[in-house]
Amino acid sequence: MATRRNPRVSTARGDARGETALSRAFLAGVAADAVVTHVSRRWVLSSEVHGIAPVVDDVVSLCRAAGFSAKLCRLNVPVALTEALANAMLRGNGSDARRSVVVVVELNADRLLVEVTDEGQGFDLVNVQQCPSEADWLEREDGRGVFLMRQLMDQVENQCLDTGHLLRLILHKA
Repeated sequence: MATRRNPRVSTARGDARGETALSRAFLAGVAADAVVTHVSRRWVLSSEVHGIAPVVDDVVSLCRAAGFSAKLCRLNVPVALTEALANAMLRGNGSDARRSVVVVVELNADRLLVEVTDEGQGFDLVNVQQCPSEADWLEREDGRGVFLMRQLMDQVENQCLDTGHLLRLILHKA
């Protein structure tokens, strides 16, 4: 079985299409029986939700090429990453298309690490503990995304930075 390694590549601010095209070109060049052992990607997106799906699709494709299970690629990765990106764009950056969301993906034979950084003030992850058994669960406008990320990822961490807020998602392959 062949393996393939790809170096880190970054894109210009506000243009996820370059990185998306690069990811797809990389995957097209990987033999069907190959396993990707390490890949790094970086996207810089404006805070417009239509930019979420192409990045999620690329990350899922990279996970498939790295041998992640069908369940993880069909449910865990797309749902958790979509929630993280939507939170960054809508809540962190207040839907302001002039503000950026940076997505960094490190994928190796053992795990997926995703860092989503927005320009907002962030939140205290410890205080976001809502769960479906709470009386106001259906009426709430916040907390469900974090709940889903915690259920679908092995680790969810955050950090308030001088320039914004970073949310880190980690998912182990097995």
